[in-house]
Amino acid sequence: CEAAMAAGLGSTMKLLLLLLALVGGCSGLYVSQGGCVRRAGRLTLRGGCDGNAGVKKNFSNERLDDAKSRLKKILGANSQLERQVADLAASYDKLAKSYGLGSFKPTRTASYSCLNDVTLTEAADKEVEEEAAKPPPVESIQQKIDAALAKDSKPVEATEEVLPPEERLNVVIVSSEVAPFSKSGGLADVCDKLGVALSRMGHRVMTVAPLYWRYEGAQYTGVWKEFGLFKQKLRIEYFRKFRETVPATDTQPARGVDHIFVQQGCYERHGMYGHNDDLMRFALLSWAALEAPFAVECDGSVYGENVVFLVNDWMVGLVPLILTSHYRRYGCYKSARTVFDIHNMGYCGNFPVVDPHDLGLPDGAYYDKLFHDRQIKLLKGGIEMADRVVTVSPSYRDEIITVEGGWGLQDTCRARFPHLDGVLNGIDCDEWNPESDRFLSAKIQGYDNFFNKDDTTGKRACKLHLQNCMGLREDPNIPIVAFIGRLAYQKGIDVIESIFPWLMNGDHAGVTGYVQVVMMGTGDEKYARFLRDAENHNKGRVAGFVGFTSELEHKIIAAADIILMPSRYEPCGLPQMYAQRYGTVPVVHATGGLKDSVIQYDPFQNTGTGWKFDCCDAEGLKYGLWNALNTYKNHKEAWAGIVRRCMEQDFSWERSAKRYVEIFKWARMDPPFHQPIPF
Repeated sequence: CEAAMAAGLGSTMKLLLLLLALVGGCSGLYVSQGGCVRRAGRLTLRGGCDGNAGVKKNFSNERLDDAKSRLKKILGANSQLERQVADLAASYDKLAKSYGLGSFKPTRTASYSCLNDVTLTEAADKEVEEEAAKPPPVESIQQKIDAALAKDSKPVEATEEVLPPEERLNVVIVSSEVAPFSKSGGLADVCDKLGVALSRMGHRVMTVAPLYWRYEGAQYTGVWKEFGLFKQKLRIEYFRKFRETVPATDTQPARGVDHIFVQQGCYERHGMYGHNDDLMRFALLSWAALEAPFAVECDGSVYGENVVFLVNDWMVGLVPLILTSHYRRYGCYKSARTVFDIHNMGYCGNFPVVDPHDLGLPDGAYYDKLFHDRQIKLLKGGIEMADRVVTVSPSYRDEIITVEGGWGLQDTCRARFPHLDGVLNGIDCDEWNPESDRFLSAKIQGYDNFFNKDDTTGKRACKLHLQNCMGLREDPNIPIVAFIGRLAYQKGIDVIESIFPWLMNGDHAGVTGYVQVVMMGTGDEKYARFLRDAENHNKGRVAGFVGFTSELEHKIIAAADIILMPSRYEPCGLPQMYAQRYGTVPVVHATGGLKDSVIQYDPFQNTGTGWKFDCCDAEGLKYGLWNALNTYKNHKEAWAGIVRRCMEQDFSWERSAKRYVEIFKWARMDPPFHQPIPF
């Protein structure tokens, strides 16, 4: 104030500076020469005068009102000064402009876009408008979260009711594969079934994946883009196929999923992964996915920038980084959020370090987020840069922050734990339905082999049919123990091999020995040899099938009494959920999704759906399997209760979709996890 008086600015400017000082005291005012300090979440004003001086003020209406109130108390009853304060507050912008600093508006340095793209070029030519921070809500964020959780704890059912506009989300699911168009594992099923469930709930859903080959019904949209990656211009074309999930009514159009496919020669090869230029291929997919909501019209309109990106696994781990470091810099995707879905920490997307220009990042903003152990890890970039992170089961979320489960990225995951969630995957309850399974259509010995929780006689027919098909002795009373999975160390097939003599030979209690075993899978040759030898040495009691067919998988799960899953780690796992739909009781290692989807049997409370063991070794598996066989043989009523509870479990995608919607809404409540680095 003394400096203002000395400069002859008068009492009015003195009051202005006093008012700004009070605002600065409670909201962090910065006045700097030749530059400014960015403060997230507040209005940023920058003005230029003759020379290179700059003024930056962080300002909010609520705190200005608070400063006015405090100033009134200090000045007391002096009405003249009160009027001056009111005038200052009402004409803040006018006074600022007249102060001699020129017109206050954001400034931008020269920009560069490696995309050569209309959308970003136009955005870069506009002045980037800075947003004023909104007043904090009346309710705290935690109160909103609690209210959302308590709103409805029942499973979500597909509905034809139209969501109110304020509740409808635009969801873009980005993945390297989407069933039924392209599939190498469970990732494709997640992206397919989750999208269907979200659309049935009333949300607008787009999936973006490569066009590995020409899919029936996929039409060229007429939209193409060029991207500058790895010192070459790569042209991509967008194809679209709409898949209806809810038919049209008299008042509402049909709802469904917009499947967007990215066509480029680099994707049209044998095999989706394992090529020398995978880094370029999936960097291109990430850029193309971020352009799709702007460029591709679906039913007459684009998705726009008010979207939530669900980014799946390392292949598209660059999406959150590019969105923050590039698009938000040009004022795009201010309201968009990214949710990164980890399907398996064992696959990190490791590549040699390359120049950031090769990935379309000319100034290398946030490029360091990809580095780990002198190489690039795309999974790490996705975890660090996304607004929220999700794993495919709640227990797997807890495991990836440990040394054993983090695969070297446990510190990265631990740093994101406040924004880390776990959602158990669902299954297709239409495909896996014992009342209508297309592979269980025949009648066996007079029995219809369809069944349900109230009438399980069809399961007896399924058992007799499987025994006949696999060359086992036909006996509906003998327990069948099954294993279906990859023949790999991770799946614990070696643990099954170690207990096999114990299982096939009778014990003093008569629990083991009287049993049949059916195993199916592909993988390591040494474990395939175990399957063949086990069958050859136990004709009529053991069937080992090296290979995989969907029909046999359905028949084994429908006929078996117990399914084994001694996986050393399992992010989610699906066979244990399939099995419970058919009343096949799981015996599993308590890890990841196995732990979350199986309820430990309690004979005293008569609750639970199976057995879990903590140590993935022979003794642990013996404990779980012996208890299951003992209950099957000697406690028929208790076993029937376990079977019924298994078949009552809800593993639908509608249940999982509701949890994802909650996470999407939490992401939108919070500000972006990272702000773009200034030019």
